[in-house]
Amino acid sequence: MATIPTTEGPAATAAPWFGRRWEHRQAAIAAIGSLLACILYWLGTKRFAPDVVPGWVEFGGTMTSLWSVWITQRRNVLALPVGIVSVILMGWFFRDIGLVGQEWLHWGYYLPVQFWAWAQWTRGGEEQTELLVTRLSNPARVLALTGGAIATMALGWLLDAGWDDALYTYWDASIVAASVVAMLLLSRKKVESWWLWILPVNVSAIGLYLATGAYMFAALYGLFLVMAFVGLARWIRAARVGTT
Repeated sequence: MATIPTTEGPAATAAPWFGRRWEHRQAAIAAIGSLLACILYWLGTKRFAPDVVPGWVEFGGTMTSLWSVWITQRRNVLALPVGIVSVILMGWFFRDIGLVGQEWLHWGYYLPVQFWAWAQWTRGGEEQTELLVTRLSNPARVLALTGGAIATMALGWLLDAGWDDALYTYWDASIVAASVVAMLLLSRKKVESWWLWILPVNVSAIGLYLATGAYMFAALYGLFLVMAFVGLARWIRAARVGTT
């Protein structure tokens, strides 16, 4: 069976489900950094803005989300199991603040797709080898954008029709639709996923969370935005040299 070289570790036919040693070290550093960042935010709000101090669900969702995205842009397979914990907590929080579309996104889509992405990253390449970073063809790019636009309109209409307490329905729906497409592409290690994370997801979500008082998540998505630019640059280089 053919092997695939990587820039981070030895050649392998398939990646271990729970990562290699370098991934363990990287994930541990990211976990500590994410926890410290969230603690600093919590202490800052407690001191200067006691009305917006995050509860434990928001804190846990934020910390694990930051941790997952931090190592996702490094193509670390441990981002997927950490992401599973993250989406459970974030969906819970969004349910509590009335963002029904975001709740659906996390529990109805992100949760199952994380398991699929985990299998794709480790065994989604040729002959069940580790998946390479690649780009979409132009027709596939058009299809992804068209699908996202149609999904936005359909979901916005559904939220308007079915939930009287749903807030900013079409705005929420646009982030949900873009996130669905972006996560699907990320699961197959497509470079274009990062373009979607940057603008129709991260930039738009920052505004939505500020509007609904989810200030910790707004700050989190500000960090996500920076990481998305870093991830885009890293994945462009990986696609250019044909690595995992």
